[in-house]
Amino acid sequence: MSNPQSAPERVFVSVDERTARSTVSFWPTGVGEPFQFEGDGRGESAMTEARKIAARFPGCTIQGPHFHTSKEGVRRRRR
Repeated sequence: MSNPQSAPERVFVSVDERTARSTVSFWPTGVGEPFQFEGDGRGESAMTEARKIAARFPGCTIQGPHFHTSKEGVRRRRR
């Protein structure tokens, strides 16, 4: 799904349980853009893609999946 421009040191997988959306991101941040999978509440699609990326770049590790729940209707704080 993603093609990093250079070798990432780490691939992060996070899953929002409320929206069932998983995100794959990289470290360092300039390596590639994060991307998401809709309807991936267990993070299976994201982990599959993370394993493919880590296999292409020796020394790259996978962090996650990290599960969290986003807040619904987050309001901005007034200043």
